[in-house]
Amino acid sequence: METTRVKISDLEVGDQILVGYITNTVTGETEARLFGKNTTARERQVWGYATGTISKIAPENKKWSNAGKFLVLTIDGVPSTHSFTKWSKATVVTF
Repeated sequence: METTRVKISDLEVGDQILVGYITNTVTGETEARLFGKNTTARERQVWGYATGTISKIAPENKKWSNAGKFLVLTIDGVPSTHSFTKWSKATVVTF
């Protein structure tokens, strides 16, 4: 398995990326985050992590203040749609 850091804007449907995820105990929703070179072992332990395949990429909802600047990614294996508004790069996994 090899990993490469790429800009979020360069991601494509079908890319496999390394994601962290945690379930909010109050709402029951799953939150995802993108791990990077500065991710600590503690963060990986708390969040858990998996390889997710991008099944859909859509622009941010126009109702939101930062519409169009970021991507909403739907990742297989991690329930829900996740908005990565504060991330600039993702770790793409190749086998």
